[in-house]
Amino acid sequence: MPNSVVMRSERKAFDRLKSGKTLWEVRLNDEKRKCIGVGDEIVFMRRPELEERFPMIVEEKVPFTNVQRLLDKIDLAEIGDYATELEFIQQLMTHYTPGEMTEKGLLAFKVRKA
Repeated sequence: MPNSVVMRSERKAFDRLKSGKTLWEVRLNDEKRKCIGVGDEIVFMRRPELEERFPMIVEEKVPFTNVQRLLDKIDLAEIGDYATELEFIQQLMTHYTPGEMTEKGLLAFKVRKA
């Protein structure tokens, strides 16, 4: 039976996921996310209120050892509304430290509407 996991998402990212503009969700490869597999449901909750929810299904899960490897494989436009790779990296660093990303790596989840 598929898992269902809740993840919080900033307003802009949440709206892009909901509209279908974002195809890949990138997170730290921590214990919570290692348990998520293809076919599982991720319920995104819109920050800061956490009142609006939007379920999505994981179609693909790809681990990366660092940000550059991720950006070599996934088109930036499919991750979010970022003008440059540096802007994307800076956004990641608002959530994760460079040490966390080096130690644990990243996971990219290809998602679709549930």
